[in-house]
Amino acid sequence: MSNISPKYLTKNKEEDGGCPESGQVLIPRTLIYDAECRLCVASKVVLERWDWKHRIKFLPFQSKEATKISPDLIGQNNIDAMRLVETDHPVSIGIDAFRRVLLVLPLGRVFSILFLFPGFSWVARNLYRVIAKNRIRWFGTCQYK
Repeated sequence: MSNISPKYLTKNKEEDGGCPESGQVLIPRTLIYDAECRLCVASKVVLERWDWKHRIKFLPFQSKEATKISPDLIGQNNIDAMRLVETDHPVSIGIDAFRRVLLVLPLGRVFSILFLFPGFSWVARNLYRVIAKNRIRWFGTCQYK
């Protein structure tokens, strides 16, 4: 895990027609995913549906903005795991990111209870690692716009 400065998670209100006097608005959490991975895109679609309160910003790893908020991605050709960048927490990667995402989704807390069972975190971490390593081979790719 690494710390990312919250300054990278701000949006200038003037750029999208907001009030200049309000200044900067913090975006509380951003999930960075691989937009060229069919499984990653499908997972993002499911998470977006669960996030009906719009608490998460979804950002493709391939975008320039992703390297601004997660500089460790600079120069990488692919992303090994999703990353959750939050203003008040170190960057979470892989299953740790997924677990934190569950905590902010309206129905996610129900599923996050599974992580309280002994051994579940270990199984989930290893399963995530295997799937992430083989995701392109098993599920294929898609074109990022």
